[in-house]
Amino acid sequence: MSSTIKLGDDFMKIPRLNEAGKNWVIYKAHFLWSIGACGKLKHVDGSAVAPADPVAHTVNQILTSEEETLDAEWQKALKIWNQGEAIIKQQIASTISDSQFMKICGKETTYDIWEALVGDFENKSRMVSVDL
Repeated sequence: MSSTIKLGDDFMKIPRLNEAGKNWVIYKAHFLWSIGACGKLKHVDGSAVAPADPVAHTVNQILTSEEETLDAEWQKALKIWNQGEAIIKQQIASTISDSQFMKICGKETTYDIWEALVGDFENKSRMVSVDL
């Protein structure tokens, strides 16, 4: 007898980040656990980078069989990496305010986005702790 676990919508549920960052510590923990559970934590810590194109493309270039294979493998790896980036970006965007979103929407990678949020809210979190 085999058992399977179906992960529902609650699997990646992350609380909304308070505008002032009062719940940053809890938000950060929920976010990192959620992203870790779906195997995408390397995108957030910066250790996952977009795969480099192994074929130097030029206009009207005819690829060799080997280059076609390398290019197909790269396209597949790039698609997987881009999907990971999109999942995390959506998780962040859906849990922050519009004004917070406007601060980070121009960032290219999820690592850059996460670092911007950490930089903004770690200091706020320390100030809230001192106030308490």
